[in-house]
Amino acid sequence: MIYEENGQYRDEIYDMWQRNFHDPAPYAAFYFQEVYGKNEILLNAGSAPEMTPGEWEETPALKMMGESEEIIRGMLHLNPYELLVRGRKQQAHYIVGVATDETFRRQGVMRELLLETFSRLRKRGEPFTYLMPADENYYLPFDFRFGMKELEREIECFGKAPAPQNPRFTFEAGLPEDLSEICEAENASRGREFAICTRITPSYLTRMEKEVRSDFGRLVRVYRDGVYAGRFVMGAEDDYMVLSQVVCVEEESLRGQFLYEALYFCEQEYHYGKYQLVLEETWKPALYPAGNMQGIRLLPVREKKRIMFRILDLERLGTVLSGARTGRCRIRVRDAFLKEQDGSYLFTVGEDGGVRIQKTEDSSAPDGGEVSVAALTALLFGEKEMREEEWYEGLTESGRAVVDGLLPLSPVCIQEFV
Repeated sequence: MIYEENGQYRDEIYDMWQRNFHDPAPYAAFYFQEVYGKNEILLNAGSAPEMTPGEWEETPALKMMGESEEIIRGMLHLNPYELLVRGRKQQAHYIVGVATDETFRRQGVMRELLLETFSRLRKRGEPFTYLMPADENYYLPFDFRFGMKELEREIECFGKAPAPQNPRFTFEAGLPEDLSEICEAENASRGREFAICTRITPSYLTRMEKEVRSDFGRLVRVYRDGVYAGRFVMGAEDDYMVLSQVVCVEEESLRGQFLYEALYFCEQEYHYGKYQLVLEETWKPALYPAGNMQGIRLLPVREKKRIMFRILDLERLGTVLSGARTGRCRIRVRDAFLKEQDGSYLFTVGEDGGVRIQKTEDSSAPDGGEVSVAALTALLFGEKEMREEEWYEGLTESGRAVVDGLLPLSPVCIQEFV
């Protein structure tokens, strides 16, 4: 049975969170103080199994309805965000905190939570949902597919790096009182650069900085000639100083210098010598090839899949899509978990590139074949250059031409963790 947590079981949920995720106490405290109350928490509860007294003491028993005693078996947290999708504001929920207590694993607990989530969010008009998986294999069977990756690079012996020649940037720790300049600059830059990104607001930045400090990190703002140029987060992890959540609103030609001066600033502050960069994928052209450079060792750039998406309402998603060529056909979309979405759709791409996807029973349109919602998610959220032949399986020549002409919702910039 799925219940919506109303604050009554906060302590029990905290215990389940720590049993499953083992977060440092300061970070867990941040989440439950700053985030938990704004999220929608779904609980999967059921009757208690037969247990020994010792096992019973380790299982959180809750009085969920009336006089019946039920056990919390699993949970799922829905974190609300406002996104920019092709420049349009879109409400969406980021799935976090999915956990099933060990006693109840492999019993369909997560399946019930995810199906309830799909249904709820679709009814609210949300065209998709997304998450950052601990293990992608948990979510692939539910038709989630990757739509965003990050770049990771390690840099060793940066302490030997020479000082920047003709430095252009200055650095300040923390957030200013007036956040309007940061929000305006980032939203304008992101709206041009990304198909999907988080809309930056003062409350977003304030909470993000608290999250950074809870993990003993530091947020740094960057300026050029007194005008906001970007930001990054620095924090120690193992033997490295990690720079993440890097944002640069400057022109692309300045990105390499932005990174170099940011690293040099960190080295002057902390003298770590070894760094790891975590960057969204559009930074790739600004990165030097692997090798040795002025006493610095640049390790190869690794690409890491990060965010998975799942289509919830194909008709609504069509309103933000665009196509590279005109076309029209009827395609059968298979969705085993969201019956409201399963069915035949008329895909139309107009002369202006506008896309309309409408559920239909009309068989007069050209037959486009059929496709799974998982394959369609991969096609619409992944990079066009990375499309795989198997994703088109089941489509006719007409169907493939229409789908292949749809411009994917890529690149994506979603940097938050909760």
